[in-house]
Amino acid sequence: MIAVLILIVIFGGIALITYVDNTTKAQRRAWRLEEAAAKAGQALPSAAAKALAALPSALAAAPAPEGPETLILRLPADARGRAWGLLCTVADAQKAAGNTDTRTAYLLRQTRESYLPDTLRAYLGLTDGARRALEAQGQSPDTLLAEQIALMEDGVREALRHDHAAADRLLTQGRFLRERFGSAEGELVLHKPGQG
Repeated sequence: MIAVLILIVIFGGIALITYVDNTTKAQRRAWRLEEAAAKAGQALPSAAAKALAALPSALAAAPAPEGPETLILRLPADARGRAWGLLCTVADAQKAAGNTDTRTAYLLRQTRESYLPDTLRAYLGLTDGARRALEAQGQSPDTLLAEQIALMEDGVREALRHDHAAADRLLTQGRFLRERFGSAEGELVLHKPGQG
């Protein structure tokens, strides 16, 4: 029964985070559109004005969720150090964005904007009862957080180690050459001059 309650709390938390995230994104899009219209000296397009007016007043007043930097400051010292290290690795890799392929850039962006903050919010949102329930199951919240940060560290490290774009280019070139010069069985066949 406790496991079911824990799962309900976890999924409820995820649903709430997703709801707040989607609302915040919609709010930011509306603000950007408003700012762009103001800079251009024009009124908002009618569809955009209607969308902005449709936002409930409670949601418009809702504060934006905390960023990963703010969340990291609230962690215990050992987790804080690892999370800062991960965030720094991601930030450094994003600065060198010209050297990363699309998949790696996406993973880096998602790690910074979603994966790391969601993990930290889940940890920081644990109630005393949830902590006791986890510990009763033999799982320390601090250990779980450390494992999740380690998973992200490994994933980011692995993505940065591989150059997916170069591998994709080589595979594409191989397909082209098989199509251009290969026989039906996929073998390369060289033709003598004059044989066609």
